[in-house]
Amino acid sequence: RPIQTEGIQIILGSEDDLIISAPTAGGKTEAAFLPIISALASDPAKVAIYVSPLKALINDQWGRLDRRCAELDLPVRRWHGDISATEKKDFRENPRGILLITPESLESNFVNYGRMLPRIYAETAFVVIDELHVFVDGVRGMHLRSLISRLCAAAGCAPRLAGLSATLGDPLAAQRFLRPDDPSRVRLVVEASGGREIRLGLRGF
Repeated sequence: RPIQTEGIQIILGSEDDLIISAPTAGGKTEAAFLPIISALASDPAKVAIYVSPLKALINDQWGRLDRRCAELDLPVRRWHGDISATEKKDFRENPRGILLITPESLESNFVNYGRMLPRIYAETAFVVIDELHVFVDGVRGMHLRSLISRLCAAAGCAPRLAGLSATLGDPLAAQRFLRPDDPSRVRLVVEASGGREIRLGLRGF
């Protein structure tokens, strides 16, 4: 799909951040993660963090990503309140691959493993934020923006950022959210309108 072609080219061919906006089931996850998986496969020490507002979405995306990474020896791990301590420990002791996490669980890392943060997250190369529109305006978004800044400061990392959203009312606000200091570094990839057929059915009883 065009958004996948463009998103892959931006991630692999530049150092820019990006926002991918397309309807549900429009291929946003693949547009971001296919090139990210390629980058991680070529440098297995690197880490990509996927942030989602919902545990259910994390579980769904984990299944999709785990299947894609199964033959690459690239671990895909989850971290939220329903995940076992063993799975979380596995990531802490061997931080590589893809971590799927909620903002609240990322906050818990600061509380419970503050001294370990530089070792765990030093190799963070990408942060992907799903349902970006949920975070752009509001307290939860301010919290996530703070978490990312704190993570970069504590671990000494400078990850590239990618936002995924089915709807963006104000693209410029979303760009400012990802990069408050330089929104021009955030590229927009938006599915062109008019590319989908809508059919209506009318029945009388």
